[in-house]
Amino acid sequence: MYVVQCGDHTQSYYCGITTDPERRVKEHNESKKGAKYTRSRRPVRLMFTQKCESRSDALKKEAAFKKLSRDKKLQYMVEHIEEEMLAQITKAKEMEAMKNSNAEVKNAPEPGDSSS
Repeated sequence: MYVVQCGDHTQSYYCGITTDPERRVKEHNESKKGAKYTRSRRPVRLMFTQKCESRSDALKKEAAFKKLSRDKKLQYMVEHIEEEMLAQITKAKEMEAMKNSNAEVKNAPEPGDSSS
């Protein structure tokens, strides 16, 4: 699922699904393949993407998103981005801990080593 912000005076949002958000934004901005809604509201810019389990899942998320008010849409995007950032931070900390643990194992004396 992706969300673009349109270049119209209200800066409206358009939500859709695709496997390639960058290609889809280019289509919205430059070709007839863009949605009819966005053709008269160019340029559009990509605001948000969310990976989905399947096409069905993406369609359900798109339908639910479209029912939200503008404020709730913005809140949804912000909360999802915050969750993604926290997950990345947690993963980075775990990787750093593993790296430090591996360094400790490499630097530990061998069993039976009498040099210490």
